[in-house]
Amino acid sequence: MSRRLLASPSVSPDPTLRHVLRHVARTYQAQLTEQFQQYGISDAEYTVLFVLKRMPGLSSAEISRWTAVTAQGGNQIVKSLLAQNLVSRRPSDDHGRVLLIELTSEGRRIVDACEGHANALEDQMCEAMAPGERADFMRLLRLAADGLGSPISTVTRRT
Repeated sequence: MSRRLLASPSVSPDPTLRHVLRHVARTYQAQLTEQFQQYGISDAEYTVLFVLKRMPGLSSAEISRWTAVTAQGGNQIVKSLLAQNLVSRRPSDDHGRVLLIELTSEGRRIVDACEGHANALEDQMCEAMAPGERADFMRLLRLAADGLGSPISTVTRRT
Protein backbone atom coordinates (compact mmCIF):
# COMPACT_ATOMS: atom_id res chain seq x y z
CA MET A 1 0.00 0.00 0.00
CA SER A 2 1.47 3.33 -0.97
CA ARG A 3 1.27 6.25 1.36
CA ARG A 4 0.34 9.64 -0.04
CA LEU A 5 2.61 12.44 1.15
CA LEU A 6 0.99 15.74 1.90
CA ALA A 7 2.67 19.06 1.32
CA SER A 8 4.16 20.61 4.43
CA PRO A 9 1.95 23.23 6.02
CA SER A 10 3.22 26.77 5.78
CA VAL A 11 2.52 27.31 9.47
CA SER A 12 3.08 24.64 12.09
CA PRO A 13 0.07 24.28 14.38
CA ASP A 14 2.12 23.81 17.55
CA PRO A 15 5.90 24.07 17.02
CA THR A 16 8.24 22.95 19.77
CA LEU A 17 11.21 24.99 20.91
CA ARG A 18 13.59 22.63 19.09
CA HIS A 19 11.69 23.08 15.82
CA VAL A 20 11.59 26.86 16.07
CA LEU A 21 15.27 27.02 17.02
CA ARG A 22 16.25 24.72 14.15
CA HIS A 23 14.15 26.67 11.65
CA VAL A 24 15.55 30.05 12.72
CA ALA A 25 19.13 28.73 12.71
CA ARG A 26 18.78 27.11 9.28
CA THR A 27 17.07 30.11 7.71
CA TYR A 28 19.60 32.53 9.18
CA GLN A 29 22.57 30.38 8.13
CA ALA A 30 21.26 29.84 4.59
CA GLN A 31 20.85 33.58 4.06
CA LEU A 32 24.25 34.32 5.56
CA THR A 33 25.93 31.64 3.44
CA GLU A 34 24.45 33.24 0.34
CA GLN A 35 26.00 36.57 1.32
CA PHE A 36 29.42 34.99 1.98
CA GLN A 37 29.41 33.41 -1.47
CA GLN A 38 29.55 36.91 -2.97
CA TYR A 39 33.04 37.15 -1.49
CA GLY A 40 34.13 33.64 -2.43
CA ILE A 41 34.35 32.32 1.12
CA SER A 42 32.64 29.52 3.01
CA ASP A 43 30.99 29.67 6.42
CA ALA A 44 34.03 27.98 7.95
CA GLU A 45 36.40 30.47 6.32
CA TYR A 46 34.30 33.38 7.55
CA THR A 47 34.39 31.96 11.07
CA VAL A 48 38.19 31.83 11.00
CA LEU A 49 38.42 35.38 9.63
CA PHE A 50 35.97 36.53 12.33
CA VAL A 51 38.06 34.92 15.09
CA LEU A 52 41.32 36.35 13.69
CA LYS A 53 39.86 39.85 13.54
CA ARG A 54 39.16 39.68 17.27
CA MET A 55 42.23 37.66 18.26
CA PRO A 56 45.04 38.18 15.75
CA GLY A 57 48.14 36.04 15.91
CA LEU A 58 46.64 32.63 16.68
CA SER A 59 48.24 29.35 15.67
CA SER A 60 46.37 26.82 13.52
CA ALA A 61 45.79 24.69 16.62
CA GLU A 62 44.27 27.65 18.48
CA ILE A 63 42.08 28.49 15.50
CA SER A 64 40.83 24.91 15.44
CA ARG A 65 39.89 25.09 19.12
CA TRP A 66 38.16 28.46 18.80
CA THR A 67 36.20 27.41 15.72
CA ALA A 68 35.35 23.89 16.99
CA VAL A 69 36.90 21.99 14.10
CA THR A 70 39.53 19.28 14.08
CA ALA A 71 43.19 20.25 13.77
CA GLN A 72 43.19 18.83 10.25
CA GLY A 73 40.05 20.79 9.36
CA GLY A 74 41.55 23.98 10.78
CA ASN A 75 44.71 23.49 8.74
CA GLN A 76 42.66 23.01 5.56
CA ILE A 77 40.73 26.22 6.21
CA VAL A 78 43.94 28.15 6.90
CA LYS A 79 45.53 26.78 3.70
CA SER A 80 42.52 27.92 1.70
CA LEU A 81 42.66 31.39 3.25
CA LEU A 82 46.41 31.57 2.57
CA ALA A 83 45.80 30.65 -1.08
CA GLN A 84 43.24 33.46 -1.32
CA ASN A 85 45.68 35.91 0.31
CA LEU A 86 43.19 36.58 3.13
CA VAL A 87 45.61 35.59 5.91
CA SER A 88 49.37 35.46 6.36
CA ARG A 89 51.66 33.49 8.65
CA ARG A 90 54.63 34.61 10.69
CA PRO A 91 56.90 32.77 13.13
CA SER A 92 56.06 33.10 16.81
CA ASP A 93 58.48 35.11 18.92
CA ASP A 94 58.04 32.59 21.74
CA HIS A 95 58.27 29.30 19.86
CA GLY A 96 60.22 28.87 16.64
CA ARG A 97 58.10 26.04 15.25
CA VAL A 98 54.75 27.78 15.77
CA LEU A 99 53.37 29.93 12.98
CA LEU A 100 50.94 32.66 13.92
CA ILE A 101 48.15 33.63 11.56
CA GLU A 102 46.88 37.14 10.93
CA LEU A 103 44.50 38.83 8.53
CA THR A 104 45.87 40.52 5.44
CA SER A 105 44.33 43.83 4.39
CA GLU A 106 42.17 41.91 1.90
CA GLY A 107 41.13 39.48 4.65
CA ARG A 108 40.10 42.40 6.85
CA ARG A 109 38.13 43.96 3.98
CA ILE A 110 36.28 40.68 3.37
CA VAL A 111 35.49 39.98 7.03
CA ASP A 112 34.32 43.56 7.56
CA ALA A 113 31.98 43.31 4.56
CA CYS A 114 30.65 39.94 5.73
CA GLU A 115 30.12 41.31 9.23
CA GLY A 116 28.06 44.12 7.73
CA HIS A 117 25.81 41.52 6.09
CA ALA A 118 25.61 39.47 9.30
CA ASN A 119 24.70 42.55 11.35
CA ALA A 120 21.99 43.54 8.86
CA LEU A 121 20.57 40.02 8.94
CA GLU A 122 20.54 40.05 12.76
CA ASP A 123 18.72 43.39 12.65
CA GLN A 124 16.19 41.95 10.22
CA MET A 125 15.68 38.88 12.40
CA CYS A 126 15.09 41.02 15.49
CA GLU A 127 13.23 43.97 13.92
CA ALA A 128 9.94 43.12 15.67
CA MET A 129 11.66 43.06 19.07
CA ALA A 130 11.96 46.04 21.37
CA PRO A 131 15.58 46.86 22.34
CA GLY A 132 15.08 45.30 25.76
CA GLU A 133 13.63 42.16 24.19
CA ARG A 134 16.64 41.81 21.92
CA ALA A 135 18.95 42.02 24.95
CA ASP A 136 16.78 39.46 26.77
CA PHE A 137 16.86 37.20 23.69
CA MET A 138 20.67 37.31 23.69
CA ARG A 139 20.81 36.62 27.42
CA LEU A 140 18.43 33.67 27.07
CA LEU A 141 20.39 32.23 24.14
CA ARG A 142 23.56 32.44 26.22
CA LEU A 143 21.80 30.67 29.10
CA ALA A 144 20.72 27.95 26.67
CA ALA A 145 24.29 27.65 25.38
CA ASP A 146 25.58 27.38 28.95
CA GLY A 147 22.98 24.70 29.65
CA LEU A 148 24.41 22.65 26.79
CA GLY A 149 28.01 23.22 27.88
CA SER A 150 28.89 25.58 25.03
CA PRO A 151 31.91 27.78 25.67
CA ILE A 152 30.25 30.78 23.98
CA SER A 153 30.01 32.65 27.27
CA THR A 154 28.96 32.48 30.83
CA VAL A 155 26.10 34.66 31.91
CA THR A 156 24.91 36.04 35.17
CA ARG A 157 21.60 34.46 36.05
CA ARG A 158 18.74 36.69 37.12
CA THR A 159 17.17 35.95 40.48
